[in-house]
Amino acid sequence: MLERELFHQYGIVVNHVYRVSGGYVLQTGELGECILKRAEAEREEDFPWYVLISQYFNQQNEPTLLPVPSKRGRYIETIGNEATTLYQLPLKTRTIRESDGHRLALLHRKGGNLLTSYSELPEVQPWQMRWQRRIDQLEAYRVTLMQQEQPLREFDTLFIETFPYYLGLSENAIQYLVDAGIDAGVNPFEVRTLVFRRYNAQYIGDTEFLSPSEFILDHPARDLAEWIRYKLIDESAGFDEVRSFIWDYHQRRSMNAMDWNLLYARILFPISYVEAIERYYSEENLKEKQKIYHRLQNYVNHEGDREALFKGIFSELIGERGSTMRQIEWLTI
Repeated sequence: MLERELFHQYGIVVNHVYRVSGGYVLQTGELGECILKRAEAEREEDFPWYVLISQYFNQQNEPTLLPVPSKRGRYIETIGNEATTLYQLPLKTRTIRESDGHRLALLHRKGGNLLTSYSELPEVQPWQMRWQRRIDQLEAYRVTLMQQEQPLREFDTLFIETFPYYLGLSENAIQYLVDAGIDAGVNPFEVRTLVFRRYNAQYIGDTEFLSPSEFILDHPARDLAEWIRYKLIDESAGFDEVRSFIWDYHQRRSMNAMDWNLLYARILFPISYVEAIERYYSEENLKEKQKIYHRLQNYVNHEGDREALFKGIFSELIGERGSTMRQIEWLTI
């Protein structure tokens, strides 16, 4: 029984348990309400940092799940034959309703304030280095596919035919970042805060509590770009909504020229394409592979719409600031 395993591993008595999306909510006498979630990308060595983030955000009126150690001091334990983590739910929820821009800027400011207390933090690896590594891996695998003797699958053919275009787009994004750093004479990634692994416009609005494992160290423009990418590409929102988001963010945390450079480069980089290729070749379930294939087909078929968005972002959002930013020739035609 789940209750017996939790008592054995954590020494807590569970009075009531019910399943929710992503795990189980537990009513306990010792810790109040908790949630048991399957451990996915989390690593045991990261949990002291997660605990620190959780404690800090809870002090800052940002209700955040608090990781709970087992009796042997570990944060990832096997419950029901699955690697799981236990989190204590905060006693209160955030009641202040704000726009996404205000909310994100506030989180970035608070995250930055936490980081100023620490002199020895890991460096943020420049995005262009991460992107180049992933693109190089895809390019090498494409060459392998083209040289193999057995017949190609539909997905293989789609990947081989479309990759040169997305390689060019990736190189544009990478060069844009390199040139922006050279022009400014600084390393833009010296500016960092706590950001989401992958932020979108639904995250804060639909999430009652923050999860500490969702945060990493990176430049604030990461979240801005992902929100805009989600709105313009996934939801087909208009520029008016995005302008309001940027303005609200700017009121609480002013955006400088480097923020705009990084934001534009990140939107240019075809992360959805790259992730689809990576997922397909690591996925073993045939039905899932077929879903990825159809999603990628749809993504490629709408590339013309995205090119129009790239041009629109520069004219509609960046506007006069663009006179001091580098232009990408084929997007200004």
